[in-house]
Amino acid sequence: MPLQGKNAKDLFADRIFTLSNFISVSRVFMLPPFFYTTSEYAKDPTNLTHFYTSIILCLAAVLTDFLDGLFARILNQQTNLGRYLDPVCDKFVTIGGLGVVSYHFGFPVWILTIYIIREILGVWLGGFLYLKRGLQGRPNWWGKFGVGLVACSVLWYMLLPHLLTLKVSLSPWMLKPEISAYFLIVTVLIGMVVYIVHYWNIVFFPEKTVIDPENKKQAKIFKQL
Repeated sequence: MPLQGKNAKDLFADRIFTLSNFISVSRVFMLPPFFYTTSEYAKDPTNLTHFYTSIILCLAAVLTDFLDGLFARILNQQTNLGRYLDPVCDKFVTIGGLGVVSYHFGFPVWILTIYIIREILGVWLGGFLYLKRGLQGRPNWWGKFGVGLVACSVLWYMLLPHLLTLKVSLSPWMLKPEISAYFLIVTVLIGMVVYIVHYWNIVFFPEKTVIDPENKKQAKIFKQL
């Protein structure tokens, strides 16, 4: 089965208004209130209302990332659009979260820049492979692990100012949230290398790439785009 491109309208060939798609999009709509409450919290870390609201919104975004896939499987709502929508929403939310902690709490700007470049390239390459090669990307282990690290990093940077106002004794490592940022950038770079190695031939030598639907090992590799 040689690689064949698809049309963008194929994404909308299945159901659009599904619970799983709604959950995916809902986390993007959490960004504006998250931006506001986090900005107010940054001005006054002792304000518990804004503090707890920001934390709850962050945790809710992480939860919806788990629930959309779960409901898609339980309700049999797995669609081409859903497979594309989930990672795109992840990109909006993760960049928004890292952007907030970079602006207000000192997350390294250079790591944020690399992360944004990586996500832009991921969207471009994913669209290219779908429209030109007929392969639709699905989240792989490195991608999901990276999203988890983003959540941990955002929470760590956000929690620290509040903890400092409590005047409690903190372990030295708790005062260094940049540890999470360094773990994140290492994960992002490894994920990029794995991605490139797997799909170099698909992009540059499509005429040599043939997917055999009966080959389970090959199917497993291409499933993890």
